[in-house]
Amino acid sequence: MKVTADAILGSAQKINSRKKTEETELKQDTQNVKSDSVNISRIINSRIEALGKEVKEIQTSLTKNQIIREGIDQLLTASSSGNTEKILNETTFNDKKILKEFIGTTFTPQEVESKKNEVKTLISNDINSLTKIQVEMDNIIASDLTGNKKVENLMAGVSETLKKTPAGLENISNLDANKVMNLIR
Repeated sequence: MKVTADAILGSAQKINSRKKTEETELKQDTQNVKSDSVNISRIINSRIEALGKEVKEIQTSLTKNQIIREGIDQLLTASSSGNTEKILNETTFNDKKILKEFIGTTFTPQEVESKKNEVKTLISNDINSLTKIQVEMDNIIASDLTGNKKVENLMAGVSETLKKTPAGLENISNLDANKVMNLIR
């Protein structure tokens, strides 16, 4: 076997070429991973913002429906005294006479009972929607992909809203983010 300087230099160039190719591939893989994590963080942050908007909409709907329910309860107790027109005009939300819009101006006690069941269903749907959002936010907190406090603040607001829900909806559970993280681990 004959060893020459040209053969040694040729082998060195091949080794350097392979090394550069491997380094380039490693850099590209690293960039892809960083790019993916940035995309995931961006997607999660946009979802957190969307959840915040959904929570505000649901809280508004829930508040409106609870006011309607209270107005209906007042109507049922005051129907014999004749204060129904006053109750219809005074039950408002955002300067709108929501009870009058919901029930109408002429109604029977049976229709009021029917509307009471309808509003109870609407309240239940709002609370179920908040519960679903709460579970999704618990999962985001547990995964800790974003590392920011925005979702935790949003979660605190949802938990407070759910604590203020009307009686008879005991089947709703408030999840604790720490317990969820412990279960995941």
